[in-house]
Amino acid sequence: MIFIHKSKLDCKSIENKIEQDAREINLTLKHTFPFSQNLPQNGFEIKEYASVFELCRGNVAQNLLNTQPELNILMPCRISVYEKDGVSYISTPDLTVQLEILGCDEELKKDILGLYSDIKSMIEKW
Repeated sequence: MIFIHKSKLDCKSIENKIEQDAREINLTLKHTFPFSQNLPQNGFEIKEYASVFELCRGNVAQNLLNTQPELNILMPCRISVYEKDGVSYISTPDLTVQLEILGCDEELKKDILGLYSDIKSMIEKW
């Protein structure tokens, strides 16, 4: 259900690459959730690093919203950067599993799986 990649980079180095690398595969960074920063500021201790990035590929979003808007729960694409036991990881939902469960128009499915493949390839570079 989740694709997880163990990285040799530290979390900050990964985060510094996300926006540029995403642009290279036609994704736009929409929002960032720096949990390790904003939760402690509000009194909630976070033991290890954690953040989430929301990304969007406009033409896939347009196709999804115009053909199967009920699948908008898949939007936007999310990447999690976190540490566990001092090791950096990147994860993203496995869209192949989600599409099998939810069902999808074949052309839309092809677009979403292509997007997922691009995201996985980007993550694996880190």
